[in-house]
Amino acid sequence: MRRGLACILLSLVAAGFSLRGQDMPPRVRHLVDQADSLLRAYYFEEAQDVYSQASEFAEDESTLTLLMKRTQQAMNASNMADFCADPNVVERQRFSRRDFFQYYPLKSQSWHASPNPLDSLEGYPTYYPRGDKSIIFSAADFAGTRSLFITHMTDTLWTAPRLLGESLTTMGNEIFPMLSPDGKTLYFASDELYGMGGYDLYSSTWDPVTKTWQDPVNMGFPFNSPADDFLLMDTEDGKYTIFASNRDCSKDSVYVYVVDYAGSRERKVVSSHEEILRIASLRPAQELGRLDHDSFSAGFEESANSRLYMQKSNEERALRDSVAKHQNDESRQRLEELQRQLQDVQLEKQLLSDAFLKEGMASASGSQDKEVVGAGGSYTFSKNLMGPRIRIKMARARRSGTINIGKIGRMAQDMTLPEGLVYQIQFASTLKRLSIEDFGGLWPVYDRITAKLQRVYTVGMFRKYDDAVMELNLVRKQGFPEATVVAWKDGRQIPVQQARQEENKQ
Repeated sequence: MRRGLACILLSLVAAGFSLRGQDMPPRVRHLVDQADSLLRAYYFEEAQDVYSQASEFAEDESTLTLLMKRTQQAMNASNMADFCADPNVVERQRFSRRDFFQYYPLKSQSWHASPNPLDSLEGYPTYYPRGDKSIIFSAADFAGTRSLFITHMTDTLWTAPRLLGESLTTMGNEIFPMLSPDGKTLYFASDELYGMGGYDLYSSTWDPVTKTWQDPVNMGFPFNSPADDFLLMDTEDGKYTIFASNRDCSKDSVYVYVVDYAGSRERKVVSSHEEILRIASLRPAQELGRLDHDSFSAGFEESANSRLYMQKSNEERALRDSVAKHQNDESRQRLEELQRQLQDVQLEKQLLSDAFLKEGMASASGSQDKEVVGAGGSYTFSKNLMGPRIRIKMARARRSGTINIGKIGRMAQDMTLPEGLVYQIQFASTLKRLSIEDFGGLWPVYDRITAKLQRVYTVGMFRKYDDAVMELNLVRKQGFPEATVVAWKDGRQIPVQQARQEENKQ
């Protein structure tokens, strides 16, 4: 191993990047720490090899499962490096993890603290701009993990929350959902889907024909990394993509990155480790004269000082252009005069920036000051106020079926399916007959034999697809991670998508 790589490993192991909390033999622990360090240092193939070595010495199933997951993440990372974006980074700023989301260019008072009527868990805020008729939010599902829900405003009540769909629901956690400005793309972070480790960013597009959110797609490298990456949004003007990551950060802070619109970036193969490190670092290009005035003024009442700041910024940009044009002139007098003017304008801008930071700018309500960050950089962040307590009235959920979990599973007394459209959760398919001890406490369980002599086991009975999805994670967490929803019509199995279309017509 190269000396530079060895130094990186030692420093990362000292920082504690490992599978903490796992009771492992010393030999396995050493290999895991080494592999974790390699992954964090973007040595993806090397990490994959060391995780595989550790798996050979794993003595219990839980450790082996975790190591297999880490091996897959290292493999995913390596594959993503073969389809890599190289975005132009406009700016980055470091914020506290407690309030970084308040610096996004969104409507003021749109973030609401948890717990609240939508989310019973602490730790993540809920995004709900006043006046919106639909809310997509992250909250605990029946299995206790965070999933993505939606509720709509009717005449008097908000509808009972339902999950967005089976493909967007995992055994892990999904957080920070955010719609694109046109409402056709949903961005969110998950720690369970196909990713590189930690939370990864994903997008899902709305299908107006099937009226469903499509299978999520990983945003790829370098929007994702072996660290936590989350809360991605596109600005309404279509210029920028903004997201947060704790790569290169302490646990109590994150970087917020502003890059040119992600959807327009080409992809390429990156084989050099040095190039991977450069791209992953997401360091700003620091282009001269590139100041986003719209982001600075968004959410502020226009004042004499803000107008003056804009004026001085325009003067600075014009003077920079003039200085560049006169660089090769024989006469130095004009160039020196332009440079003095530029220095004067930059000083005036700095004084105005200092005044903003010292005195603050009045919010629309006049009750609090707004904090401005990076006024002298390529992009300016302004801190929005938190919203008031959410007050909404929701309709009560009316369940069309349910499953049960006990100490021991039970077979259904009658294996006959009712007429009409019904959904079940399929949790096993095997050539051998399962015993009730193999059901993970689930009941009522249905046992069927297919034409290929496969025994298929399903549980529950639901008239609505949304109700089946709500119960899905409960089944998965009983030891059946591949459980999925299946549909039947008059006792004959049909594709779920067909069943949903027929259900919507009823």
